[in-house]
Amino acid sequence: MNLNKINKRISLSFLSILLLLITSKSFAQQKEQLLHHLNNLLVNTVMEDLFTPPIASRIYVYPNIAFYECIRLDDPSLPSLAGKLNGLKAIPSLQQNIKTDNFIAAAVAFSYVAQALVGTEYKIENWRKSFTDSLLLLPDTTLNKNSIQYGHTVADSIIAWTKRDNYLKSRGLMRYIITNKPADWQPTPLDYTQGLEPHWNTVRPLTLTKPSQFSPKEKLVFSTSKKSMFYKTMMECYNIGKKLDSVRKATALYWDDNPNVSSNIGHLNFFIHKISPGGHWLIIAQQACVQKNIAVAKSSQVYALTAIAIYDAFISCWDEKYRTNLIRPITIINRMVDRNWTPFIQTPPFPEFTSGHSVVSNSAATILTALLGENFAFTDRTEIPFGQGTRSFKSFYEASLQSSTSRVYGGIHYPETARISVLQGRAIGKYIINLLYPAAIIK
Repeated sequence: MNLNKINKRISLSFLSILLLLITSKSFAQQKEQLLHHLNNLLVNTVMEDLFTPPIASRIYVYPNIAFYECIRLDDPSLPSLAGKLNGLKAIPSLQQNIKTDNFIAAAVAFSYVAQALVGTEYKIENWRKSFTDSLLLLPDTTLNKNSIQYGHTVADSIIAWTKRDNYLKSRGLMRYIITNKPADWQPTPLDYTQGLEPHWNTVRPLTLTKPSQFSPKEKLVFSTSKKSMFYKTMMECYNIGKKLDSVRKATALYWDDNPNVSSNIGHLNFFIHKISPGGHWLIIAQQACVQKNIAVAKSSQVYALTAIAIYDAFISCWDEKYRTNLIRPITIINRMVDRNWTPFIQTPPFPEFTSGHSVVSNSAATILTALLGENFAFTDRTEIPFGQGTRSFKSFYEASLQSSTSRVYGGIHYPETARISVLQGRAIGKYIINLLYPAAIIK
């Protein structure tokens, strides 16, 4: 027999054994591991494709909703998101007398939706091909075929839903127009990039009634008066930046999560690719589920609701950013205080108020706290691949507050903005959990 055929047969036999374990009740934990693997694959693909943080949040959320809507059929306590998320009217129902494995359907649905949203589609497609080819080698071929087909059907409905969220139309809108008012945001070093996603508030939110629903009542109002809050918080940012110790520098770097950091060495310009803020919190959710050994259906709920909170937090925050259009610390400090001052980390290309990290982190932390508990101690290992080691936290809120403060240490946000942004993020998270799953603690 040809050696290639032997190797192929061995490989397929191994995959068959793996799928037999996955579909066996005595090896149910394998199902959670596969869900976690899918999200790792998605986060890594998004990072390699260089999607911006707002776009990344969109890519994270839809596949996890697809998985959840299939797997929740195994747990009567988990409600459908149809009718609660904007524009999601119904999920295709199973035909009578047709049996399916909801886990298989969920994995297939996730993969098709993810493939439709990422750039390097082949990574998701290759995973699905290996998964479905192995399923078709198992004894109950009819059940597995039905499950694959149902997953594909659910994915098609979710993909159709994504196409109505105004994302594609927003790609053709005008670039941000820079103004010259003293308070207005200006492009910043190193690259002086144009405003990122100025029309993100035109993309359909999932739970918000409108993008401005959680616009903070408190605003940071620009003023050059030394008695004003703006001047005081600007000077606080400046002084913190001048006295950074190694601990604060490490915190700023740990939570930087800039997907595309520009670096210049002489005439050499290169980019460092890292995980996005939303991706960081999706992996925190994953680590929490693994730590608590949460079953696949409940884990899927954690992923889905966390991703929804991240996505709507970006819409709310970006709506506020381009409405208030507030100047960044580096611009105003160089203009008014010290022309040689630079922030510790690179300033991202969009207005300052409110803080994306603060809003997104606290929205996600609110969901995770509701679902997993107020004093959930965990060790975050997300940043190991990026050379930042691990960090241990007593709760999700402790982590989200550190994420918020890190932006002040980095010199890219005013302390007052961080404080207001924490409140905005938590308000969004509370609204989402009350809307989608008010009976919230996993025991």
